[in-house]
Amino acid sequence: MTDRILDGIRIVELASGLAVPVASRMLAEAGADVIKIEPPQGDPLRSRVAFASWNRSKRSVVLDITTDDDRAKLADLLDTADVFVHEFTPSRAAELGLDDVALRVRHPHLIVSSVTGYPVDHPDRDRPAHDLLVQARSGLMGELWGYREGPIAMRFPLPSWAAASLAAAGIVARLIQRDGTGRIGAVHTSLLQGMLNTASLAWNNAENPIPALILNKYEAPPQLAMYQCSDGVWLQMMNPGERIDVSAIPLVQEVAAELGVGLTDLSRNASDDLRTVIAQRPSLEWLPVFRAADLAIEPALAMGELLRDPQVTANGYVVEVDDPTHGRTIQAGSPFGIEPACAVTRPAPLLGEHTDEVFAELGSSRADSDVRADEPADPRPLAGLKVLDLGSFLAGPMAPMLMADLGAEVIKVEPVVGDRLRYKPAYWEACSRNKRSLAVDLTTAQGQEVLRKLVGWADVVHHNQRPKASAKLGIDEAGLRAIKPDVVVGYVTSYGEKGDRADSPGFDSIFQALAGWEVENGGTGNPPQFSRFGVLDVQTALGSLVGTLLAVYYKQRTGRGTKVSGSLLAAATATQSETLIRLADNSIAEYPRFDATQTGFGPGRRIYEVADGWIAVVAETDGQLAALRSIAGAADDDGIEAGLAVFESEKLLVELGSAGIAAEPVREEYSFEFFDDEANRTGQLIASYDHAHFGRMEQPGAYWNFDDITLKFDRAAPVIGQHTREILTELGYRDDDIDAMYADRVAGGPSVPKFWEHE
Repeated sequence: MTDRILDGIRIVELASGLAVPVASRMLAEAGADVIKIEPPQGDPLRSRVAFASWNRSKRSVVLDITTDDDRAKLADLLDTADVFVHEFTPSRAAELGLDDVALRVRHPHLIVSSVTGYPVDHPDRDRPAHDLLVQARSGLMGELWGYREGPIAMRFPLPSWAAASLAAAGIVARLIQRDGTGRIGAVHTSLLQGMLNTASLAWNNAENPIPALILNKYEAPPQLAMYQCSDGVWLQMMNPGERIDVSAIPLVQEVAAELGVGLTDLSRNASDDLRTVIAQRPSLEWLPVFRAADLAIEPALAMGELLRDPQVTANGYVVEVDDPTHGRTIQAGSPFGIEPACAVTRPAPLLGEHTDEVFAELGSSRADSDVRADEPADPRPLAGLKVLDLGSFLAGPMAPMLMADLGAEVIKVEPVVGDRLRYKPAYWEACSRNKRSLAVDLTTAQGQEVLRKLVGWADVVHHNQRPKASAKLGIDEAGLRAIKPDVVVGYVTSYGEKGDRADSPGFDSIFQALAGWEVENGGTGNPPQFSRFGVLDVQTALGSLVGTLLAVYYKQRTGRGTKVSGSLLAAATATQSETLIRLADNSIAEYPRFDATQTGFGPGRRIYEVADGWIAVVAETDGQLAALRSIAGAADDDGIEAGLAVFESEKLLVELGSAGIAAEPVREEYSFEFFDDEANRTGQLIASYDHAHFGRMEQPGAYWNFDDITLKFDRAAPVIGQHTREILTELGYRDDDIDAMYADRVAGGPSVPKFWEHE
């Protein structure tokens, strides 16, 4: 039995930035030997604090791959590796001899992965992979609310964070496939696919939609359930359907009575009367009172403050690292917990620290190059894996859907009246395709019998019930292992399983506040700004996907089923890795901040309004900034904005390109145009299927590109209990037994909620 999940796996990384380094760091801390190749001048990210978090647990080797000698050394190193992960566009990879075809000829044992700006088979595949530029070109900026009209740049690097987990998950899926069938190949993703994974919460194109399915920012106004206290602290509240009667809370009544001005609207989300009440007292008075009422609420903190949270510490979501540059530090940990545990093996390396060590090992550490030729009927990497999805809302069910995209068979269990997420049909559609739905009441004796049969069928059980609720239903780890001892358990919570807040309710928006992203997205000096996409719900799901696939891989190697635990708090904490706490003075390390205009980081990395729209510009070197000033006819940086404002966007983009400055148009109201663009139909970037209620449905499609595999998108998200009879029959129930279950309301479907009905 191995000590850690990826012991014996070697990964060679050749990349900078966030996406690839974070992907390989997650795998390094699961046991892989990750060797980071850097140029002689070092990774450009070394100038930022984030390097310490994104590159710990790796070894650094210096190679100049533009030279023949060092490319030969890289080839020798790849002979010893299981995985090669890089950031080169297809054209640049071909120039360096590192394209998929060349690598397969020289290294047939090697799993190859890349994270580019756009999919490797898309017409935009060679465009620059900068998060700000992809946000602009993809249409993301046109979807965001802000404090001014027009597109809003997003401080949270959503495309990069999502792509990091997609890359890690794709690599592990390929490892599962390699060890199970001998099939080896490439798996790629991109910042655009990372963005689309989140944009799918609102982007769809249905033949017969209902209004709630269309959720662009103009048809879904911001829910401003944010309140400033007397101490200046902002509180983000989430109270779906006004489940909690805020007006009945004694302190609310007391303060309202003191004001004596006839405040009556104290229960509705985003109530001005409630804002008036909360503004009278400090946050330290309000928070314990609201939490005691089981209300989901958190303060909007500055980034990095979350690293000090007792709930974070209790669940082990931070790690102490003695860094050679920053000294003793507290850093964000893994977005998931698993046994055997992930662990930090070393701080981020010094430049070239392990060059001699690594090359001295080569003679005794060659990878096995024997490739078996088994050809399964279904070549998708997770074909044959059986997953039981017992989750609800978004953070739980999305990971099983992504496993289904990769070939797993997924059964979704929901109540007879439907999953609670169906009140947001666009969100439901985004995390439910490629599944079958079984509607059954698990609180009944017959429902529990069905559950036992389903668990016996499954290889993986995944859910996001609160700890007390899961124990009551018998779907906590102990209950599941009593049925099937070796089942893999994927478990997502709000605040983790330990600490005082373990059973507290949690939603995406309040964790955006805790993680500092509302403060950062708002821009310097502005009130906090909630992002309308469920960015941390999605990050939680993606982290759970990576962890669950690691657990599947571990079971395949050892026969032991283990548990993976993720949470909104863990995902929120993981995104704090742009900074860290220096223990010498307990300070939060510096990190890039947005300006007050919500346009970007400064003159060289922001969006500019021009005569016919907006453009995004990335001019990072002194020479590029000088060229930008010259084009704008500006004497200094302050004059760039006015100078560019007179340009037509097409002419300006040509001039910027000629000057070597990366730039993109900012696309607004792009969601429907996305589905009309034939370029997006390449590489399955758009999935299309027949929906039982909405007619022909289109959604963002493949989040991975394989060099030898075509993914299947032939099953739209199901209506309630669309497959109940089919699944119960497969479990051994007779027709009369099923009829009785329907009559007793133990089982149901197919049906749709009343609020889904067409007018």
